[in-house]
Amino acid sequence: MANIRDVAKLSGHSVSTVSRALNHSGYVSAATRQEILVAVKQLDYHRNDIALALSTGKTHQIGVIIPFVNRPYFQKLTAAITAEAFEQGYQVTLLPTNYQPERERQYLAMLKHHLLDGLIFLSRSLPFSELVDFRDYGPIVCCEDTFDYPLASVFTNRGESFVHAFQLLKQCGFRHIGVTVSRDEHHSQSAKLTLQAYKMVYGPQLDPVLIYRHTCRMTDGIAAAQQFMAADDQLEIIFANDDEIAAGAQRELQQQGHGALVIGQENIPVSFLMDYSTIDHRLTEMGTTAFKLLFQPEIMKQAISSELILRGRLKKIVAQQQAKSRS
Repeated sequence: MANIRDVAKLSGHSVSTVSRALNHSGYVSAATRQEILVAVKQLDYHRNDIALALSTGKTHQIGVIIPFVNRPYFQKLTAAITAEAFEQGYQVTLLPTNYQPERERQYLAMLKHHLLDGLIFLSRSLPFSELVDFRDYGPIVCCEDTFDYPLASVFTNRGESFVHAFQLLKQCGFRHIGVTVSRDEHHSQSAKLTLQAYKMVYGPQLDPVLIYRHTCRMTDGIAAAQQFMAADDQLEIIFANDDEIAAGAQRELQQQGHGALVIGQENIPVSFLMDYSTIDHRLTEMGTTAFKLLFQPEIMKQAISSELILRGRLKKIVAQQQAKSRS
């Protein structure tokens, strides 16, 4: 197998010149570059990327820690990160965890051993304090608010968007609401913020029977709708933790001839096709920003605004209520 010295000998140029030409790392005249490329072709030379990574300290690979690869929320974030990484000449390795702390520690060890140039956490089970210990080995970005911890982050103000949504529902006279969350509120910021927002707007805590936890797929939305209908015969709204859950809930409500409305999150195509309202947390912008923050010289925290997108019957109800308020 040919090596860089063979290329240098055949082309008649030094090893350092060949290295600059192949790595585009310095000036090489067009004529010299062409002579080197001819030698490369004749020798069928292939660069040793592992050796290059060892010499430069760069793998041009980042890791994306993703709890589940089959959830629309994580898929949308991952797609945006991958697109931006591709534009910048980086490869992306998906690192699924199923929220297992030991898996996350294994991936952090990859950063420690310089197998990756950086890590992006889409969601996590480990505490921020443990992630901070690995910052010396490479950049880490979290797709959630990291508060006062010295960790870069990009996030939407979910608490604010949830309060806004519940306030709008209350103004329209809705009182009977069921809520789904992805995990319990002790492990999920989003779940905690959802239930806090409800209490802030409506006063008392939500009845536990009107909370459906650990919802992660469409069938959970169906089960949640069944639980809520049985628990409250005046059910008016199901506030779901993502659009796939909302789609399952709406399907079940329609099957039962029930008039309750659903609100989803993330603005994926199914919410448009099924014409229900959703909170757009701008995941594409979040993913693009997460990659860019990896290579900033300073730790940055960037907030991105959410948007409540009203559709279907709820949009009409809100418009009528606003028109009444103005008159």
